[in-house]
Amino acid sequence: QPAAAPKRLLSHQDYDSWRNLQGSAISRDGKFVAYVMQPQDGDGEFFVKNVQTGAEWRAPRGYRPPTPPPDPSDPAATAAFAAQGRLLRASFTADSKYVIFNIEPTKAELNKARKEKRKPEDFPKNGIGIMNLANGQVTVVEGVKSFQVSEDGAGYFAYLRLPGKPEPAAAGAATPPPAAARPAARRKEYGTELVLRRLSDGNERSFSDVLDYSLSKDAKTLIFAVSAKNEETNGAFAVPTEGNTAPVSLLNGPGKYTKFTWDEKETQMAFISDRDDAAAKQPKFKVYHWSRNDPKATEVVAVNTPGFPSGAVVSEKGSISFSYDGTRLFVSSAPPADPEPAAE
Repeated sequence: QPAAAPKRLLSHQDYDSWRNLQGSAISRDGKFVAYVMQPQDGDGEFFVKNVQTGAEWRAPRGYRPPTPPPDPSDPAATAAFAAQGRLLRASFTADSKYVIFNIEPTKAELNKARKEKRKPEDFPKNGIGIMNLANGQVTVVEGVKSFQVSEDGAGYFAYLRLPGKPEPAAAGAATPPPAAARPAARRKEYGTELVLRRLSDGNERSFSDVLDYSLSKDAKTLIFAVSAKNEETNGAFAVPTEGNTAPVSLLNGPGKYTKFTWDEKETQMAFISDRDDAAAKQPKFKVYHWSRNDPKATEVVAVNTPGFPSGAVVSEKGSISFSYDGTRLFVSSAPPADPEPAAE
């Protein structure tokens, strides 16, 4: 018999090509399984398999740089690592007719951008894929920051676009000193375009300058916060997904609106805002409550609310939550942050 060919030694290129199964998910009706096959260093691929018929569909997923596990003693690093992992997990719609997944730029696209020394805002952007589970066809939407799929309702989903290029400085404007030479200052966050998409026909509605949003579990109501350069247009708004009804203002005025939180039955919602103190260097937040049938949100917790901890403020970084039966609202408090130095 002929001598067997000698086995070659493994190289780092072999290690880089090994693929891991990540981000697995199963449809509500149990007919479909989705997952990502991600190499150690290379472009990943998104898979959907019909477990009843054996049919399998694939779509490009993009490049995910190798990420070492975080230090367990660092909560922030652990949370960031978990958030990155969630980007690999797809979301099935409640009726199991569609699956939405994240798409990242390919390794070749990123290497090309680095070689051309592009600015960060000119690098290839993330997007999403919308796969029709009747035939495996994928619709790609580019430039997407995040998306939400309703847990129980079907027919709609919402996605927030990435910001565009920053506006150029006015002619003759003075060049600001380097960031390292200036004291830190409170940075304004401005919203981008929020899109509500009807899956059956691809029809879309857009809302401008949105910073935060929440699509209800039944997919019947979209809540969003506007943060615009014209701060008078800021506010928290609600809009039905069906029809073309104009958004209703729950609370409006200069300031930030965030932490949209529903109760278990989604008959009520709470959020925080610094509207009444937006002009201060260290604005104080208040908690607002909205019942789904009410025309406006009402203030329920502030620093002067009886029983609120003395010397504390409503925490912008903490959480708010309802009890399971919806009769209680839990609010995070914290000591006031240190004043930020004035810009020179």
